[in-house]
Amino acid sequence: MNKRATKALLTKKKITEAALSLFNEKSFSRVTVDEIIKETNTSKGAFYTHFKSKHDIFLEKFKEIDDYYVNELVDIIAKEGRYADRLEVFLRLQMTYIERDLGWDVIRTIYEVELNTERDSFFLIPDRPLYSILMDIFENGQKNGEFRDDLSTEKMMEICLRTMRGILYDWALRKADFSLVEEHGELFGVMIRGMKK
Repeated sequence: MNKRATKALLTKKKITEAALSLFNEKSFSRVTVDEIIKETNTSKGAFYTHFKSKHDIFLEKFKEIDDYYVNELVDIIAKEGRYADRLEVFLRLQMTYIERDLGWDVIRTIYEVELNTERDSFFLIPDRPLYSILMDIFENGQKNGEFRDDLSTEKMMEICLRTMRGILYDWALRKADFSLVEEHGELFGVMIRGMKK
């Protein structure tokens, strides 16, 4: 990578991190692009080179999260023989990553932004890598005779995603007053048992 490309990546990262910090501090709706530019000591041109709007900063964060799932977790869960075990391990590692690496502020801000009805939510984009990982688990688990066959794989994924969003939304509402890592076992355990044959 040449110096120019490296500098561009660093600028993009600087803008992303500063914007997320401002969103956490003031709330997404109260932060302007001008404030982000001032905080990062960059220009409007630099901002709009990397992002169409401040909402696009969250798209970058989602991509970063999905990249983590693909690059870090897929190989780990593949070591599990049973697909139900792969699902349990994936969800445990996911909640660990969210709690320890992303934190309450980022999750709260993500939900604040994604509940805006003026645009489509990234949560609902069908080709997210997260959804591909879950669909693979449910499809193969069903073929392997581990999961119920009276539920479609799409329905199982929908149940899983709603459970996932529910625990994260509750965690955000409660200002992280419980551990996602500890709580996930009980909640997702009930869900997984309900999907098994």
